[in-house]
Amino acid sequence: MKNYNILVSNDDGVKGPGLRPLLRELSKIGKVYVIVPKAEVSGAGHGITLAKFKKTEVIEKDFYAIKGATPADCVKYGLYSFLKGKIDLVVSGINSCPNLGQDVIYSGTVAAAREGALKGIPSMALSAAEMYAQDYEHSAIAAREIAEKMLKRKNEYKNICLNINIPRNYKGFKVVPLGLRAYDENVETVADKKGNFSYKLSGRYVSGGKNKGTDIDMVEQGYISITPLILDQTDYELLKVRGLEG
Repeated sequence: MKNYNILVSNDDGVKGPGLRPLLRELSKIGKVYVIVPKAEVSGAGHGITLAKFKKTEVIEKDFYAIKGATPADCVKYGLYSFLKGKIDLVVSGINSCPNLGQDVIYSGTVAAAREGALKGIPSMALSAAEMYAQDYEHSAIAAREIAEKMLKRKNEYKNICLNINIPRNYKGFKVVPLGLRAYDENVETVADKKGNFSYKLSGRYVSGGKNKGTDIDMVEQGYISITPLILDQTDYELLKVRGLEG
């Protein structure tokens, strides 16, 4: 076993079904530390908690749960505090549903990995490419294989977050750009007797639209999609358009 230290987080919490299979595989290539939210916080995006203490619970050796924390919080607490300077790779997941296209904006799974990249540590966000997956062994094996490659060339992956979606019986790996997912979204509204309104966002995935050669396309064809996400979101082409300055 190489002397690598790996930090694992997620947005599905302590009972996330993809967590234990992932830990078993990653333990074959390094020392694994776990810091996760106590409960599921899917869709948390890159939210963080400011000016509030969060209580940490020791689940077992090197496995911590933090009540009320976001995925990004968990990675921050580890990288900036008691694991400071120790971690070679941040791994988030395995999420129970895919994170494709613009899902990466909302995903707590992706945010945890992105937080590692912000600290200059190679990072990967892992998702099962099916809704509410039941089997994670194949995803965990694929995760270990990709992690091994990243660790061997980790200086090339600084400030990079890999967004990875893993279908069952996958044919191989494809490094591809993000696609665009189309959703049928709506907001449900109810009112109480006092006239106060409550709102709930709901909807369903409709299609991937025109996404040839993207992560959505490759997953539909049975391949693992790997998309490198950078931290600088500047639109450099638009910077050249001087008309915006007037």
